[in-house]
Amino acid sequence: MSILISFLLFLGIQQFDFDHELHAQSDSNSVTNDKVVILNFDDGRKTQFTYAKPILDKYGFKATFYIVCNYLENKPGFMDWKQVKQLYEEGHDIGSHSMNHANLSKLSKKDLKLEVGKSKKCLEDHGIDVTSFAYPFNKGSNDKKVIKIVSKYYELARTAGSPITYLHCDGWQDQSNQKNCRTYTKKEDLTFANRYSIRGWSHDLSRLVNSYTDDKLLNRFIQVVNTQSEYNKDGTIKALPIIIYHRAGDNEAEDYNTHLKLFEKEMKYLHDNNFRVITMKDLGYEKKTDYIYIKSPNEPLLTDGIASVSIGNQSGSHVPIRMDE
Repeated sequence: MSILISFLLFLGIQQFDFDHELHAQSDSNSVTNDKVVILNFDDGRKTQFTYAKPILDKYGFKATFYIVCNYLENKPGFMDWKQVKQLYEEGHDIGSHSMNHANLSKLSKKDLKLEVGKSKKCLEDHGIDVTSFAYPFNKGSNDKKVIKIVSKYYELARTAGSPITYLHCDGWQDQSNQKNCRTYTKKEDLTFANRYSIRGWSHDLSRLVNSYTDDKLLNRFIQVVNTQSEYNKDGTIKALPIIIYHRAGDNEAEDYNTHLKLFEKEMKYLHDNNFRVITMKDLGYEKKTDYIYIKSPNEPLLTDGIASVSIGNQSGSHVPIRMDE
């Protein structure tokens, strides 16, 4: 048993059970091409490193950690640079969550450049390659002024508000009649869905707004990760869920927190049911077709003639689904 696990048990943190052996992510013979999940951790809290990471390691999963640069080593309860660099060196994806976690919609152009652009340079100065951005408070993805700045620095950007994201940006029929992920319409208006407004499902916020118990939140998690089943067939990925966590085993905000026992059950469910877990860095954007696609899965996915990986097709209608944050 590792020193870290022994230390956790010494502190009385026994909400989850560790086996003596680690479980690698399911191999290519068992992982299905139809089930893909992305795990995100926002803000860079220390508990994500000390508590959530050992569980990710147990199942061989990698996640995207969105870091607020000025929180590191400056704000109690957040990671330091050594921990962030260890995550990166071990294969996790590191993204930007701004310099100070400011509401971007309320900032001047000058302050926007600082929060958005400087935060990327801050990470790069520590040897971290950054390709994606997450909006603080999920504000700014529908603001043209914000998008113009974000698009100068990042390939993709993530907000929240949906249990699933459509790789062709064509699934929100009740709010958009889009057929692709173009950022602007022909009239230069901002589109509802594009590569700078990729939507995820906020796990902790879902607990808060619905007053979920752990059992109910686990059921909702299972429902969310399986929502893709009606869209993904025969290895062609049209839609996938992005699960957003903030606090893990953190008692400071009980109603906005993921208990470790619950997190362990969720990761075990993904492993045991052969989900492929990827990161935001595994997503790319095909400019010729204006589609989001999966760049580099562990094994090739089926193609539809557009790219060397599956990015779906436009056949079949999408039915509006429940939207919760």
